[in-house]
Amino acid sequence: MKKTPAQDSDGNSELLKMSSEKLFETLMEQTADYIYIKDKKSRFITVSQAFADVHNIKDRKEIEGKTDFDFFTDEHAKQAYDDEQTILRTDKPIINKIEKESWHDGKVTWVSTSKAPFHLTSGEIAGIFGISRDVTSEVLARQKLADSEQRLREQNEIMRSDYDSAEKVQRVIIPGRVPVIRNVELAYVWKPMSGIGGDLFSFPRNPSKNLLFFMADVCGHGVTAAFYTVLLKYFSAHAGEVYSGDPRQFLNSVNEELSLRLSSGFITGLAGHFGRRDKEGNRKLYIAHAGNPRLLIHRKKEDAIEIVELPPGIVMGIPGGQASSTSKFLLSPGDRLYTYTDGIIEASDDKEEEFGEERFIEALGKHRGLPIQETLNTVYEEVCAYTQSEDQQDDITLLGFELT
Repeated sequence: MKKTPAQDSDGNSELLKMSSEKLFETLMEQTADYIYIKDKKSRFITVSQAFADVHNIKDRKEIEGKTDFDFFTDEHAKQAYDDEQTILRTDKPIINKIEKESWHDGKVTWVSTSKAPFHLTSGEIAGIFGISRDVTSEVLARQKLADSEQRLREQNEIMRSDYDSAEKVQRVIIPGRVPVIRNVELAYVWKPMSGIGGDLFSFPRNPSKNLLFFMADVCGHGVTAAFYTVLLKYFSAHAGEVYSGDPRQFLNSVNEELSLRLSSGFITGLAGHFGRRDKEGNRKLYIAHAGNPRLLIHRKKEDAIEIVELPPGIVMGIPGGQASSTSKFLLSPGDRLYTYTDGIIEASDDKEEEFGEERFIEALGKHRGLPIQETLNTVYEEVCAYTQSEDQQDDITLLGFELT
């Protein structure tokens, strides 16, 4: 059954009886938007109460005849005027334009504005009809976000520059000076996980002019680990200047300096030197470690790789920590010595199975007929083929020495 006006509990019939003028006035009184109508000279004809309130005017009719120049600085008022004159000339609206409002008291606000030509029933353009909504908080939030993103981009650029500089520094200091020793062929592979890494090896100068070598692996990766390699390079060089011939004392000296400055984490290390060559071409190897006991000797006479068991030693970075006691080994011409960081044996395939020490030793033996540098290069390539990944999982360092 169709409802009669008296039965309409929602009051729709009463609303329909209201004149268009009354409906318009109600809208202008109650809307939260800034609604306005202007004549062809951009003078206000009528505005919403919200528009009047934002300008601290009680009676909105007081605004009639005023222009934006009465409320805003020329910066905003002239732009608004030029936009409105363009609308009148082209008969094309402006929709959702974000405008900056600069006030006479120095305040700045932002509005989203839509303006359209106001047509009479004859079709003639009589003025401008506009609606503006305050979006200051949204604009400021976007500006804050944009500023944060810009600062982040700048910080990233600085970090990238620092990273590139750190990479260049590492390339200079690692290994640094590589000594040329008669009857000892030296080889190495140094592959940081990224541009910079936490592995270090060097050949510190020492008073006896022995072939002294030092290798270390900083816990962690990236820039922080790389900075510690710079400290290690400095401390190991200083320890080399007073080297007495005891690798254990050398490592303890480095640790003493390091533990005063390392707030967290640890570093594994190994140091050793070759003694003088005797008449048969043999040399003694003196070696100690601080948490890195990985040492392999390929005996030419037996054509076999010997896994060397070194005494226990404490990692560096711990105050009072002590390296292992110094071990001595006799190497003959044709023998090879290998030492390495854990990145090579812990490299994993897609099933997370590590390359492992057994495969590593097998690869060294398989390629023993190559020059020692080519042996190390080929073994490294085998590890890369095993992981089948372009991304290295850890820093990798291999050191090799062959007596000739």
